Parts: sequence; structure tokens; C-alpha cells
Amino acid sequence: MFPKVKLPPDLIEVLDLNAPLPVKAKALDVAELAMLYKDKGVPPQRFAFKELMQFTALPGPLDPAASILGAGIKLDLDLVDVLLPTDGDTSYEELTCIGLDPNFPDTLVGVVKVKKSSGYSGGPCTAGSREYVTWWADFDGNGSFETCLGTSDVRVHDLAVPAQGVHYAVRLPVDLSAYRIHCKEGPRLVRIRAILSWNVAVPCANPNQVPTWGNREETVVHITPQGVVSGTPGRIAILGGIPTQHIHDVTGLTTAGAVFALNNNPPDGAGRPCPFGGKVTAQGAPLAGHSYIVEVSPDGVVWTPVLSDLTVTNQYGTTSVHKANPVTKRFDYLPFTSNINGLLARWQSAGDALWQVRLSVYDAGGNPVGSPDVHRVQLDNTAPAVSIDIVSGAGNCGKFGIGSVLSGNHVVFDDYLGSYTLHVEPAVNDPGEAIPVPHGGSVNTPPSPGANWSLDTTGMQACGYVIRLVAVDRAILDSQSVGHHNHDSAGFCLDEA
Repeated sequence: MFPKVKLPPDLIEVLDLNAPLPVKAKALDVAELAMLYKDKGVPPQRFAFKELMQFTALPGPLDPAASILGAGIKLDLDLVDVLLPTDGDTSYEELTCIGLDPNFPDTLVGVVKVKKSSGYSGGPCTAGSREYVTWWADFDGNGSFETCLGTSDVRVHDLAVPAQGVHYAVRLPVDLSAYRIHCKEGPRLVRIRAILSWNVAVPCANPNQVPTWGNREETVVHITPQGVVSGTPGRIAILGGIPTQHIHDVTGLTTAGAVFALNNNPPDGAGRPCPFGGKVTAQGAPLAGHSYIVEVSPDGVVWTPVLSDLTVTNQYGTTSVHKANPVTKRFDYLPFTSNINGLLARWQSAGDALWQVRLSVYDAGGNPVGSPDVHRVQLDNTAPAVSIDIVSGAGNCGKFGIGSVLSGNHVVFDDYLGSYTLHVEPAVNDPGEAIPVPHGGSVNTPPSPGANWSLDTTGMQACGYVIRLVAVDRAILDSQSVGHHNHDSAGFCLDEA
């Protein structure tokens, strides 16, 4: 139960009380960790591992009995045995398996098993600690593991760990293009080594290091042959929020089975074709070491580059701004971990024409790679046309007696109409009363004067009213929602007869 806080009125005016407050996870120091783990069987050489590693880097002899970590915190094992082991300690975590995911981009994957509930530098509301996995490859086959491919990591915390442990995946996208060979030369098999180390990563320069907390795993992977790359590099996978498979190649409209890529909801419940409007985003898989440009054209002759800055999200949920090169007008492909949505471009569309979107890819030397990927999108940036009038009695803004039957005309038109409704405001009458006929529809009305409507006012209260016509189309707006809305209304008054 939190205490109630009364804010001054002038402060309330400038604060958004519904906005989330940013918080910073606290990193616990050695003294705080010693108190946290006092009765949990976590030894100092575990919770103070970072500090001990820094201590061993100092000149002079090591003294395990010295209070190097603070008052009352003593090591209970020989310092040399703790920090210079002949084998890694896997009682807290263990790298259980490693492999290569050959789907684009090539990604090294490891599974880290966390085994205990304590000893990871604090719970979920703290900074916790990290499990680091550093990767090497033995490309020349001499057993030296001369090539360091990089380090991946995952954040862990003290948790209620079940008997089978908690498993985390670590992923490291890698560019293996320089090591591919033609399939006629046979398979390219490469030995991979990975070393798990808790809280302090094993440096790239030492593929033979034995970690204090962690272990080493090795495996053999098959590198995809030259010219055969899984997935769709250099392709637009999602356009305007819709997978490109569900956008018709000729019409540029969505197909009957279309769904939004991120929520799997259909843009139209009846499966009708939908156009695109507002901001149209392009998404696709990264191609390491390459750059790209997205261009748009209304005729396939004159192309305009899309250079809007991109706000991208990394694997930890942090955003950053990605800009095009001002000289080449190209964006560098970001690794998956830096751009988990694969956002390539954000195009502010205009008009209602059929446009083309083109992705071109370039290698590190600025040379075009493969053929451009071109897609059509039908734009719709115009709301439905609507109008409604009262033609009986005194007409618009007229007075009518309760029990009168009002009649009028309404017009609704849109190339991609979703639906429209007629209703009476304010809603002060009982259910079943004040219901226009028709109450709505999903197809265009005839042109002006349009279609007829009527309203039986029997039982309605004496009041000033409007009959409102609201229409929505099927345009996919800003790559995430559906429908331009438009409305018109006609007023009338009901008096006691």
C-alpha cells in the first residue's frame, strides 16, 4: 500500500500523471550482496567475483586472508584455487549446448542453464548480472581457434528456480560469407568453441581460458555453400505492416488471407482487399556488412529515396535513431540484436495512386548486390465522402412533433468502403427507440441525392437531436491501424404534440 501524495495544482498542470516513470535498476555493491546472501550459502568468491578479478590484476602477492572486500567479508577458500581453477565451476550455470542457426542471418546459438535461486547479484528489480558466451572458430582446422567471432550475453537474476533449472538462449549473428565454398567442393565443416563465463567475459585473445564460473563447449557446424543463403536477404518481408506474401503483385492491395505481421489480426474481417495510407514502413532481415536504399515511385521511372530517420529497437528494448549516409543516401544494415523489428524505411505516403516500393542492396564496396526487390502498394489517403439531410417536414434543424416519422437522404462513397452507421444523439431514449432505418451498411449508396432513411420518433423524449452518419474505409493507416473516418449530421427538435 503506497502513501497518498498530494501534488500542488500548478505541478499537476504540467505533469502527465498517466505517463510511466523511468526507473534505473540498482547494481548492488559487495556489502549489499553480502547481506543479501548472508544465509543463502552463496560464498564471497561468487558474489564478489568482479572485485576479486580486479584484485588479482594488482601487482604484489595475493593474501586470501586479507579483508580485501570490506569489513567482515573473508574468503573461505584458497584464492588461487578459486580464481585460477583447472576447470570451470558449473554449480550455478552451465552452457549445455551450442549450434549454428543457418537461417539468415547466420546466428550462433547457445543455451545457458541457470541452476540456483541465489547468487546472481540480486532479484529482477536490480541490475542482476550477465552470463557471457564468447565464441571462436577454427577456420584453418589446426585446432588453435584463431578467429574470435564475438561475445553474446543474457541478463540473469535471483529467481525461484525449479529443479530442472531455467534455460536462457544467447544469440550471436555472424557474417560467414567469406568462408563459404561452392557446393561442388564439398561441405564446409568448421569447429566452433564457446566459453561461458559469469559476470566477466572471457577475452577474445584467450580461447583456451578456463572460466571461474562457467564452462566450455565445442561443436562442428556446416556453413551454407556459396550462393545458397537461407531466408530472404535483400528483400522486403513486411510492407505497411503486412507480410508481402499477402500483398497482390499487380493491384497493390491486400489479399483475402492477409493479416498484420505483428498481431496476426486481419485488416478486414470480411477478407476484402485493403489499400495503404499514412506512414508505410518497410521491414526485412539484415544482411551483415551491406547497405541498402528504399525508393518509391508512382510510375516505375522516377524513383525517390526514402531517407526519414528511423527509431529502431534493440534486443533489450532500448531505442536509438538510425540515419542514412548523407553522401550515398544509403542506410547500413543493423544486426538483428540492434534492430529486432528489421525496420528498413518509413515512408510518409500521399495521394491515392498505385505506387512502387523498391529495395536495392549494396556490398561493403558500394557495389549493387543481386536484383532490386520491387513491390506495388495501392495508396488511399482520402476519407469517405458522406452527407445526410432531413427532407420531410421542416427539414434540417426543423421542429417535429413526437410520433412524427422523419425521412431524408444520405450519401456514402469510398473506393474501399469499410462500413457506415446512422444513429441519433444524444442517447437519452430507451433501447429500441430512436433507431434510424437503415441503421448502417457496408456498400456505397447511390450518388446524390443518395439513399433514403427514416426515423420513427414514437416514444422519444422531447429534446434537441442530431442524426449522425459515420463512415470508415479499409485503408491500412501508418502500418498498424485501419480506417479513415468521416461524418456528417443533421439536427432536429422534438416537441410535445
